Amino acid sequence: MKALKLFVALVLSVAFFSTQAQDTARQTEKALFYADSLVRSAFYQDWKSFLALSNQSAIKYYGGADGYKDHVITLYFHYEPTMEEKPQTVRVIRMMNNGTDEWQCVLEKVRSTFIENRKARIYSYLVGQSKDDGENWKFVDISQNSVKNVIYILPDIFSTLAIPDGKTIYEDDELAAVQAAAAVAEAPKKTVPKKRPVPAAKKRK
Repeated sequence: MKALKLFVALVLSVAFFSTQAQDTARQTEKALFYADSLVRSAFYQDWKSFLALSNQSAIKYYGGADGYKDHVITLYFHYEPTMEEKPQTVRVIRMMNNGTDEWQCVLEKVRSTFIENRKARIYSYLVGQSKDDGENWKFVDISQNSVKNVIYILPDIFSTLAIPDGKTIYEDDELAAVQAAAAVAEAPKKTVPKKRPVPAAKKRK
């Protein structure tokens, strides 16, 4: 009987985790779809769509739709993309659920650009929020604010939702680091010459 109960419990636990994995995959797919739409709307200056995909709390933080739109447009032209650039790529790096229909996630945005004639990748982050079990998503763009201000912009953010700091990586620096590491790995190891043993002193007769 114990063996049967153990087997049933094992089957139920496997089914539970399988369902959880499927749910997370569905939430991730939906979040990526809406985040990509947000990124593209900003890139092509479709501010109406951008505002529709932005979290209402972020819009409220900047004094309403007009204030938020002015803020976003100012930043856009300060970091205006070049003709050669394409929309940023996005990927989900964290997905969380609080046991209800609310889900939150962190997405990484990567922008490939040139800074002072140097090829670079700029990493920044979005916080996504869904209150209908992951069907629809709204976002706060952390690149337009700072990580420490997120709690004021999105007061109901999950306390355990970790957001990385943004960073910029230059391709030439990255290549130099790889070459330096390869050079160290290929460098011949110095051999320490063995010391000759000192002959023991002969005893006097």
